[in-house]
Amino acid sequence: MAKIIYLNQQPFWQDSQGRLIPESQVRPEDQAKDRMIEEIAQSWKEAQANLIHLKRWVYSEVGAYLSVLSSKYGAKSKPPESGLTIKDFSGRFKLQIQVASIISFDEKLQIAKGLIDQCIERWSRNSDPKLVTVIKDAFRVNQQGKISIPRILGLRNLSIDDVDWERAMEAITDSVLIEHTKKYVRLYERDEEAEGGYKALPLDIAAL
Repeated sequence: MAKIIYLNQQPFWQDSQGRLIPESQVRPEDQAKDRMIEEIAQSWKEAQANLIHLKRWVYSEVGAYLSVLSSKYGAKSKPPESGLTIKDFSGRFKLQIQVASIISFDEKLQIAKGLIDQCIERWSRNSDPKLVTVIKDAFRVNQQGKISIPRILGLRNLSIDDVDWERAMEAITDSVLIEHTKKYVRLYERDEEAEGGYKALPLDIAAL
């Protein structure tokens, strides 16, 4: 809700620019809109807090289950480092925990680009124009000034017999930095109409 300040016992509404507007000059529809957004925001934040609690609870429950399972086989319990899928006894529900690495590149990527530019310059007359376009597009930045990590890493899948190219691919591999990892948890329910398939039970409000 808008911040209301009292001056000489008269209410003033503070707008987005910090100006104080007498309440009598704030249109009824703007006051109604303000109350509506405040109620939505409050409910939204409560739902967000519940989701955070749910996520932590799920990880805690899975961790406790894995600890019991590990002790049965005399192994040390530790958080999953890759993917994990757990189904209930009937197979109706499927819980998936995925661990994704958030990566970036260090200065060796510029070395790789220099080697690739040398290759393109040498190949200029004999190379496939489509291949050159694919290679150049890999280093193109988006509106935020960032390169596409999948496109850069995808260059390593190109089979090109060239010493400089192979050195460039080695430099790309060596330039990869794992900034941190992020865990994702998803729950699926068997879809009887999909012949044994599963449908996601999304908690993303945009997907509902």
